[in-house]
Amino acid sequence: MIMNDETVQDIIVDVCKRRITLISSEGETRFVKCEDTEQFMGVMDVIKEHADPGIITYVEPKLTTDSKAK
Repeated sequence: MIMNDETVQDIIVDVCKRRITLISSEGETRFVKCEDTEQFMGVMDVIKEHADPGIITYVEPKLTTDSKAK
């Protein structure tokens, strides 16, 4: 029996893209791409319930400086 002590070390949340990146203690990266807002919110509920808040990072939204935007 192989014992694997790999754990989630970092969680990066990109709300605009509805994408969550999980980085393991072994350096492996996995992406969770949610198809819709409901699915994204469901995954976020699980993260908030089970993950240490200290390992969660939120990506800053990119703002445009388009003078035509109103």
